[in-house]
Amino acid sequence: MGASSPSVRHHIPLALLLGVAVRAPFWAEALRTPVDGDTAIIGLMARHLGRGTTMWGQPYGSPLEAWLAAPLMAAMGARVEALRLCYFLLGLVLIPVTYLIARRLDPRAALPAAVLIACPPPYFLLLSALPPPMYPSVLVLCGIVILLTLRMAERIEAERAPVAEAILAGALAGLAAWTHLMSLSIVAACGAYLVRRARARPGRLLYALVPFLLASAPWWTSALVDRQATRVVSVSERQEGFASHLLAVLPRLGRPLGGVVGARTPWIADDPDHVVTAPPVVAALIVLFYGLALALAVRGARASPPARLLLGAAALVVVAFPFPMRSGPDSIRFLTPLYVPLAALVGWAGLSLGKPRRAWILVLALTCLHVGMASRLLAAWRAADRAAAPFLLPDLAPVRRVLDEHQVRRAYASYGPAYRLTFETGERIVVSQPWNERFLHYPLPYLDEVRFAKNVAWILMPRVPTDLPAPAAFEAALGDAGGLWRRTTAGEAAVFHDFVPPFGPSVERLATAGVAGDLSLETVSLPSPTAPTTWTLPSPRPLDAITLMAGLEGPRLLRSMDVGVSADGASFETVARRRRRDERADLRWVGGQPQYVIDHDVIAVPLGGRTVAAVRVTPVASGDAWGVGKVLLHAAVDPARRAPWAEWLDPNLTWAERRRALLASPHPDRADWYSRLLLAARAR
Repeated sequence: MGASSPSVRHHIPLALLLGVAVRAPFWAEALRTPVDGDTAIIGLMARHLGRGTTMWGQPYGSPLEAWLAAPLMAAMGARVEALRLCYFLLGLVLIPVTYLIARRLDPRAALPAAVLIACPPPYFLLLSALPPPMYPSVLVLCGIVILLTLRMAERIEAERAPVAEAILAGALAGLAAWTHLMSLSIVAACGAYLVRRARARPGRLLYALVPFLLASAPWWTSALVDRQATRVVSVSERQEGFASHLLAVLPRLGRPLGGVVGARTPWIADDPDHVVTAPPVVAALIVLFYGLALALAVRGARASPPARLLLGAAALVVVAFPFPMRSGPDSIRFLTPLYVPLAALVGWAGLSLGKPRRAWILVLALTCLHVGMASRLLAAWRAADRAAAPFLLPDLAPVRRVLDEHQVRRAYASYGPAYRLTFETGERIVVSQPWNERFLHYPLPYLDEVRFAKNVAWILMPRVPTDLPAPAAFEAALGDAGGLWRRTTAGEAAVFHDFVPPFGPSVERLATAGVAGDLSLETVSLPSPTAPTTWTLPSPRPLDAITLMAGLEGPRLLRSMDVGVSADGASFETVARRRRRDERADLRWVGGQPQYVIDHDVIAVPLGGRTVAAVRVTPVASGDAWGVGKVLLHAAVDPARRAPWAEWLDPNLTWAERRRALLASPHPDRADWYSRLLLAARAR
């Protein structure tokens, strides 16, 4: 029967209706749950299509889900409902995909398999409602690739060239690999199956290979130059070796496998502490029924090449699972690609029991067990406080009110609150992490935007796990840095704002510093990598601060150094210390706001009115080349007479407009002109 036969036209809508009915309560809970940081990123990326080839802030993952969400957000507005609907629909797409895969095994297996995926284990209901990004789309892509592979094999056996199917399968497989490398297990299984089926004319598979390489090119071209692009499947790390990781994961492999089939389900993806666990009898029945189905499938696969593909695909997912360092006893998400082939096999395997009715008994028994466990997960969600663990999604309305009251449009916060605030305000308020908490030194989409701003705030939420300092520690660091600030409590957050540095923006270039004292940031002084470098002032004078700037090109400032000043040119007092890998503990005033200077572009050193005759920079345990674009002096001024760090540039300009404005109207007497010019020149 063709794909448009009456049974297909009736079965798929019925299975979809069942899937909607089962998922609707979970969708309702998702709609009352604030978006988390990951989902907010997808929404923000949907507003800026074409900006970046990975998920923002990380070195891997395609922007596919942002592309899928963009039409919904265009129709519905940049609302939470549009994002949720995207994932609701992705969850439903698995139903017809599984139906069509099972139909390739036996038309009688299609509807039972579709019913099983319509009433899946609770983890897949979680993925349709509150998923981590990338995984729902990868499951759909993997299912479609399997379906196309089966169709290609049929055409090859019929001596027909599967050109269109091969091109589409290769492109979707490449997109799946770009989106998440866990899809490679499915892609490899499909590739091996096709190689075997097309062994008489393997050249036909080039129609799939070339699109695969093209579609996955954003990933593999990045992987050639950046090892972080393969971090999600890395088999070793500095903290843990390969062998010790395997010894920790293999004995507990049953734990994530139990999560896939519904014996245990975390409240949110892969949380180890909040889990809905099946009663022993229910867990035993789930394992028994799936085990029986697999045993029947293995027996029947001897005469069914498509069944061998599905078994091989599911097995390869399990075999590959323990190797990446990110896998663990609670990493259920990495095993999810096995379930679509497993569901198709369960719907098909029961047919070997004799009458189709017996296949339905097996499927309906499993769906009843799934629904029972799903009701437990739903009850846990309904009773859960979204501000408490494991959700940790406190209400950010008090924070928004404080920011609005103080006319703050740029701020720093940890990962989740930062992206949530930016998305929830439609980017009216832009909030960034001060550094990348997940992939240190990997670029962040909004960090330079916040650095460029004037009236900024720091938002610290102690209950949300983060690398950022606690409010008390941050306040202590501000005290050490000097200056003034205000602290306001906003719900669960401590908001620091109204910053006043201990020195003003007015500067003079140190003329005796050579090219580091001229007007151009394009000229760079290259001091000795190992010996101290000293700049002598024309005459001793009191200073509020000194600022060292990197140049537009060439090496940046030293990562590990001591900065000293001398009143007589002979004895030096160390006034600043920078150490490699300690940048996240080095809070400094830059551009009128406190920043953790992690990229070695600008170092401002308060001096509190000290008399300075010379400045010395001493490399510490370093042989790195380094450069200085500018040495700037902040003359000692009575605090009451200091110029304010006020905004002097239209804050709504684009980066290109900022570059033009900074060059067209230079302010060489302001430290923030240099730092802003550096940011604008490097922002692309």
